[in-house]
Amino acid sequence: MRRSEGPNWLRVWSGLLILWTIFAALGSWFNHGFELTRGRPITWVQSIRMNVFGYGIWAVILTPLVLLCCARLPLAKKQWTKLVGAHLLAIAATVWIDVLIKTQWGANVFPNIRPLPFAPQFQKVFFSEAEPDIQIYLVVAVIGYVVAYFTEIRSQEWRAAQLETNLVRAELQVLKMQLQPHFLFNTLHSVAALVDTDPRAAKKMICSLGDLLRMSLASEDSPEASLRQELSFLERYLDIQRVRFQDRLITEIRVADGVLDAKAPYLLLQQLVENAIKHGIARRPGSGRVVIDVCTQADDVCIFVVNDGGTSRVPEHDRLGIGLENIRSRLRMLYGFRGRLVTAELSDGRFQVEVRLPCQAGVLTGLDHEPVTAA
Repeated sequence: MRRSEGPNWLRVWSGLLILWTIFAALGSWFNHGFELTRGRPITWVQSIRMNVFGYGIWAVILTPLVLLCCARLPLAKKQWTKLVGAHLLAIAATVWIDVLIKTQWGANVFPNIRPLPFAPQFQKVFFSEAEPDIQIYLVVAVIGYVVAYFTEIRSQEWRAAQLETNLVRAELQVLKMQLQPHFLFNTLHSVAALVDTDPRAAKKMICSLGDLLRMSLASEDSPEASLRQELSFLERYLDIQRVRFQDRLITEIRVADGVLDAKAPYLLLQQLVENAIKHGIARRPGSGRVVIDVCTQADDVCIFVVNDGGTSRVPEHDRLGIGLENIRSRLRMLYGFRGRLVTAELSDGRFQVEVRLPCQAGVLTGLDHEPVTAA
């Protein structure tokens, strides 16, 4: 939906109509009391008619003209001469219209006014009304420009927010496009390694890969997925890796109650486990364990992935690669400072990746949980 680029002048006029109505009501009260104190009392009907006539000219005729000038003459640094000249002409026209109307019909509205010929009556009304007309014009013009200014500020903020949102979406899409071929190529490499040695296992991996790709395409337009979906995707991925590593890969998944509906970046768990297998299990001569622990702490959803280390110590920056750096980038764009990824080398030689996400409403908090899946 396209957002309006300028103020709604009809709405501004409507607001000023309310203001003029209030002034007319107050003016009626004050005029009635003032004439009463002078010993020249007037009726309420006369007092109301005077103020409706006087303020009505401004409310119905002159205010729209002033706002029209403001709309046609926006404030611009390079057009001050044109702006001032145009408003001086508009002020003269406004005063002339007001004085002309009051000269023509004022004697029929205002009590205690002696009718005069047109020229002297016009001169009398002019010197009586010109100064307040100029003041009122300037006040209405200032109100119009203030409304236009703040409308423009809000419009700029809205456009900036839209640009920022579009930029984040574009960056997230780029990152997701990095993930899919990265994951696909790694899996195809594993299939190729088994084609000659174990064709049945290779066929099973291809079927599992097909299931993974269908799940991936079903969620490709969303930057986030529920942890329930992420765990389902992870199980299909682990099916492939279990065929590849056989008994060498031991996995354990623990999920706290009530956290399955929490949102997480798309393919988050798969990336974390892939990193653990690549830099941990694949480097070990024997079996190794990968533990995935999902729980909540305070207002955060915490995901811990711990893997047994390889035979040689691997520098942390080599462990990160495209996967974890990609996760860090997406966490920063999706959650700001609330999304964090921390890696640590544990005292027993295992490697841990900890991810923290903001906990959405409806997700239960708690640290006690039981394993829901183990393999």
